Amino acid sequence: MSIRPSLLLLVLAVLPLRAETNGSVHSLCDAHANTLFDALGEARYDTATTDFDATLRARYSAEQLRKDYEALPSRYGKLLGRGRPHLGDVAGHTVVMAPLIFERGTVAAEVHCDGEGAVSDVRLQPTQAMSNP
Repeated sequence: MSIRPSLLLLVLAVLPLRAETNGSVHSLCDAHANTLFDALGEARYDTATTDFDATLRARYSAEQLRKDYEALPSRYGKLLGRGRPHLGDVAGHTVVMAPLIFERGTVAAEVHCDGEGAVSDVRLQPTQAMSNP
């Protein structure tokens, strides 16, 4: 069975579109995560929630995000910096994870995005805690 050249060209033309669409969702999620991380660092919590989808916005307000984020230094010390973000897919969602490095521990900041690139979940999870001197 031979493949006609016109059919082969059509298949080859469509494949990059599928990859490009997936890449654009990843790029959008990465941009939203960077906006959120930057806004957290500047205490602009309303800006941090700008790209939340409606469901997340209803259950996780800017005020609650502020409380959660501002509670971290009391447990882990001064924020020293943010590590390089990592992008991946988990259970059909794009996830951007960046380590937040504190004096006494590390917290994984995760931004989960839906298929359209909107932020559908935010998690601040301790990954490593160092003992007090």
